[in-house]
Amino acid sequence: MIEAISIRNIALIDALELELSPGLNIFTGETGAGKSVILKSVGLVLGERASADIVREGTDFARVEIGVVPPTSLPISNVRGHPEGGRRAIPGACQEDTDDVVILSRQISANGRSRCHINGRLVNLRQLQQIGAVLVDIHGQHEHQSLFRTETHLELLDDFGGITEARRQVSKVYQQLRTLQQERDTLTHTLKAAEREKELLEFEIEELASANLEEGEEEALSTEARVLNNAEKLFESANLVYAQLDGDGELGFSVLGLLKNSAKTLAKLCEMDESLSGLSERLDSSLYELEDIASQIRQYADTMEFNPIRLAEITERLELISKFKRRYGNSISEMLAYHAEAVRKLQDLAFGSEKIASLHERIRDTTQEAQQLCAVLSAKRKEVADRLSRLTEKEMRTLGMDKAEFQTYVQPVQDEDGELLMDGKRYAFRANGIDEVEFLIAPNVGSEPRPLAKIASGGEISRVMLALKTVLVQVDSIPTLLFDEIDSGIGGKVADVVGKKLKELAGFAQVICITHLPQIARFADRHFRVEKKVVDERTLITAKPLMPEERVSEIARMHGGEETEIGLAHAREMLSENT
Repeated sequence: MIEAISIRNIALIDALELELSPGLNIFTGETGAGKSVILKSVGLVLGERASADIVREGTDFARVEIGVVPPTSLPISNVRGHPEGGRRAIPGACQEDTDDVVILSRQISANGRSRCHINGRLVNLRQLQQIGAVLVDIHGQHEHQSLFRTETHLELLDDFGGITEARRQVSKVYQQLRTLQQERDTLTHTLKAAEREKELLEFEIEELASANLEEGEEEALSTEARVLNNAEKLFESANLVYAQLDGDGELGFSVLGLLKNSAKTLAKLCEMDESLSGLSERLDSSLYELEDIASQIRQYADTMEFNPIRLAEITERLELISKFKRRYGNSISEMLAYHAEAVRKLQDLAFGSEKIASLHERIRDTTQEAQQLCAVLSAKRKEVADRLSRLTEKEMRTLGMDKAEFQTYVQPVQDEDGELLMDGKRYAFRANGIDEVEFLIAPNVGSEPRPLAKIASGGEISRVMLALKTVLVQVDSIPTLLFDEIDSGIGGKVADVVGKKLKELAGFAQVICITHLPQIARFADRHFRVEKKVVDERTLITAKPLMPEERVSEIARMHGGEETEIGLAHAREMLSENT
């Protein structure tokens, strides 16, 4: 609901701050006092079109802000467009923001440019319109009316009739059918491409299989080839190391020989001084280690031989791997993955026809299920449509529209290329079924029913909307309703009925209403008087909430134009009847 409104420099408004009631808010005042300017201001901050001439003369910009307490949670059936329901998100606001007041603001400069904010964050006009569509309905000759948008009619009808579960079943089958069709189309495309490359696939699989590639093979072969290419040098170097360790070598003596003599000498020293025994043990240990190294280097030299045949084999194998790299991947891992993918494609080609046949069968069964569910849903909608039309017409009668006819139009959408065949006709299949739903009205006897948006009279629009809202109040989730010109062309008992309906509606949603009739104004939970005043030689629009005695005077003024004792007494009587 709208908690507060702040208006700056709009038309003749200098600065206006209003706090609204969660129930029925009534704005009254003389004709031309500026009530519609306040309504227009609310529309602006909800995303309606704006022009530079709305900015008060002599100022650089106009600004409107509203503080909105968003709905915290809604029944599943009330969250339109959401198949599972749940908490309603506020477009452009963080989730944590939706627990408190959301501030919507719009600033319009004198050159016509505007800036929009939600909780201080800059947003575009589209986002502001989205949140406006969630939070407020304006009823009158204005654009911001949810019931003018035919896309909402189908969901309202389903919500009203309690058939949202049937619609969810249709939506579920719709998604299943689309998934199956996509799988079929993807497989068909893959098979067509694979068919053209079947021979190539078979050749590649055979070539890779015959190569018998192994992970790590290339690295191992490269290492072995490097050893074979350097076999002679490795042999000579290994023998040289051995000779230096345990032979005469170029030095004429061996390292091990010298160390053995040193070890013997150190052992004799230990006999004279035991403190040297630790060093003797370390030297002996080093000697053993060097003897083992000399032995292993000797064995390595003995096994080293130049094998040109093996080197040729390795070179040929590496050349094959290099050639395969250019075809199948940059490594043996990639080539093995390529081989596995080629095998899979060939298997898909071999079994693809069976898979496609199976998918066709599943698609046929799912389509038949969809046809049955859509037929049942369409029949239920027509039954609910008749009930909704009767109840709305009944409400319209009480609101002074005795001759008006309301019709909830439900019509399956035929399509020559539609996938659902029912009663010899083809229909387009959508996530919500096959039907179009639209609310139509014929205001006068003999006139053709027309869409709500084409009703010319603002008063008729408001009363039709009030009738509909009264019927749909339990399922329509928009928390704030704003009615303008609702009293156009009515009076007496009808005006009293309208007031009672608004009061009743205010028990389910916040209602803001502009009226000239005391029969309606007397039901207000918060009553505002709008007037024009001259301040410092400037005409300004002002508005203020009325205290109880001020309400008496305003009701008397609305009723008779003069605040006589009789008028005031009558006004008190009218107000007392509402308590």
